[in-house]
Amino acid sequence: MEKIYLDPNEYLQKQWQLAAEVRSSGWKPDFVIGLWRGGASVAVSVHEFLRATGWDVQHYPLKCSSYTGIGRNEGEVVFSFAEEIFALFKKGAKVLFVDDVFDTGKTAVAVLEKAQSCGAEAKIACVYYKSVKNKTGIKPDFFVKDPGSQWLVFPHEMEGLSSHELVQKDTFLASLAKRFA
Repeated sequence: MEKIYLDPNEYLQKQWQLAAEVRSSGWKPDFVIGLWRGGASVAVSVHEFLRATGWDVQHYPLKCSSYTGIGRNEGEVVFSFAEEIFALFKKGAKVLFVDDVFDTGKTAVAVLEKAQSCGAEAKIACVYYKSVKNKTGIKPDFFVKDPGSQWLVFPHEMEGLSSHELVQKDTFLASLAKRFA
């Protein structure tokens, strides 16, 4: 499977671009919910941008998972420690769920269903939207790029990479990891 190693600076710029798309839409969320793990850094960037450009919004992480590794999918989206977050989803609240990548769409469907069942208005924002992998009838409300089916290796990711792939990704990181091999 071809892997694309994302440049940290370009990835951060895409996060700000995503935030600008949300801001330009005029749809002001009450809450920015970062889908932990991959959406955490994206949500921080989106939240910072929205606040710096005049929108007072709250932010929280929501731990949810369906992936166990490259190409492996558990199938069911599982939420952890989420009761306090779900309690925020009151009737009329505007919730922006933020993630790094919209792949199969299962996570997006799960969080949208949860928010909408509480009467909240919810939207999805992600840096990457893999339209060819989407297994749902929805797509993100905001996204920056469609990378096709390529496997994206995010700047923070190491797990599942061989020592050779770590060198390809970042020689400094590879040298640090080698000390503990």
